[in-house]
Amino acid sequence: MKSCKSCGGTCKDLGGGNFKCSFCGAVYSAADFETAATVVSTRAQNVSNQNGVDIFESTVGGVLEISWRSGRSIFSGSGLLITRDGYGITNAHVVLDGREAVGAVDVNIAGQRTTARVIGVGSVAGSGEDYRGDDLALIKLSSVPTKATVLEFEDFSNVRTGEPVFVIGNSLGHGTCITRGIVSDRRRTVDGRPRIMTDCATNGGNSGGPVFNERGKVIGVHVAAAMLTESEHADGMKYEIPSDIVIDFIRKYLPYFG
Repeated sequence: MKSCKSCGGTCKDLGGGNFKCSFCGAVYSAADFETAATVVSTRAQNVSNQNGVDIFESTVGGVLEISWRSGRSIFSGSGLLITRDGYGITNAHVVLDGREAVGAVDVNIAGQRTTARVIGVGSVAGSGEDYRGDDLALIKLSSVPTKATVLEFEDFSNVRTGEPVFVIGNSLGHGTCITRGIVSDRRRTVDGRPRIMTDCATNGGNSGGPVFNERGKVIGVHVAAAMLTESEHADGMKYEIPSDIVIDFIRKYLPYFG
């Protein structure tokens, strides 16, 4: 099975060495896939896979614990540091108070506390709003600890269904932890939007946090769990916003990112 290099959808064999994506309609020749396979193979030879201990120790310094207060309520989420000067990514719904973005949030990163202001938000499914993209928000930290780690994104064309992945985030707002799973589906459409599906254990507070592959690179941003009812989650069906969509969102505000 061949996957579309633009959207990740399944490509149908048209015969004569030509293929067409069933999702977005992009057309490829057999040579296109041979080139892609060579690139992936070369990258695989040049990087070594890491275990959970390595992933956690090398990346936890770039994971954000986010919280803010409204009256007596405390809201929490996760995020990731994407630039040395303090830009970070989280979910839009983590930093929205109703339909408005909060002015500032508290952030814990690399064992130090700081604050961050919300630069811009995308849209949240079901909100009726369409700002500048998906359920994502760009924030700017007021200060960055010297021990903080800038996290790197994986080229989404390298992501494969079945590969091991790790989620690091502020689960239930109780502090950062790591869980492990696999990519259950690299590109699934949910409410009209592309998602990665994984089976990693996540809870409230993981929203906006990074999902890593075995090379310690971010393949997506956690956004939600599949729901059976308003109060019941589907078992082992968690959704993440793919890295290519996250990068597109960032570049709307930071055109030269990456």
